[in-house]
Amino acid sequence: MGGPVDEIRFLVASENRVRVLEYLYETPADREELADELAVSRPTLSRVLTGLEERRWISQHGSDCAITSSGAFLVESFRSLRAAIETMQRLEAVIDSLPIEEFDFELGRLHDATVTTPTQTDPGAPLRRARQLILEADEFHFLTNTVVSSLAEVLRERTVRGELTVVGVVTEELLDTVSDSPAFGDPTREMIASGGAEFYRYDGTVSLTLGVADGTTASITQVDQDGSQRAQIETDDEHVCSWVGSTIETYRRESERIDAGTFSQ
Repeated sequence: MGGPVDEIRFLVASENRVRVLEYLYETPADREELADELAVSRPTLSRVLTGLEERRWISQHGSDCAITSSGAFLVESFRSLRAAIETMQRLEAVIDSLPIEEFDFELGRLHDATVTTPTQTDPGAPLRRARQLILEADEFHFLTNTVVSSLAEVLRERTVRGELTVVGVVTEELLDTVSDSPAFGDPTREMIASGGAEFYRYDGTVSLTLGVADGTTASITQVDQDGSQRAQIETDDEHVCSWVGSTIETYRRESERIDAGTFSQ
């Protein structure tokens, strides 16, 4: 038996080795079942089983095959490694700029997240996805240091019509920028006056735009300095949703509530 890297290299050099190990991890099987279920030729299967048995990852008794404790541990570890790599690949466009140190959850929680980024043919994809999330929600909480007119408008429309309840925390810097702007001040004032929205002023910096829809769908949005959305990360993972929701609530408690009179008419 070689070193750890040699053993990893041996395992991944053959997809059939991985497939056989994972099959036996779920249930013992005989050679005929393995060959039929995995569509592996008998000679190939024989070589695979011999190699796995030599490393004591499986045991064979006649034609019956079963995974060993070492083999089961290997499968579990390999699946964790594969999931980590898949997560890295999914987040490839954004992972280097995520403030991972601020996350109170393992990055693997984003394994199944939907990541929407701009493309040459669809530069507005993240913005459109953020808008759709708001359109589908009954309640939306968010924390942000930026504002996008099209999102502000859909928030206003749905809130004023009584279709959406909003709790928003915005930075003081952002509020100073938009409070005198009719394009943003007017919609915000209408939302507050409707009774369907609460807005809070946070005196500090915010590194990410966070949102949670109906407590079940969380969004982590990367916004460039010019206000364009670089990526929209969206997940229904309960731990991520809990972290996003509690983070927004923490900022809200440290903020000052805004009334409609804050905005010029």
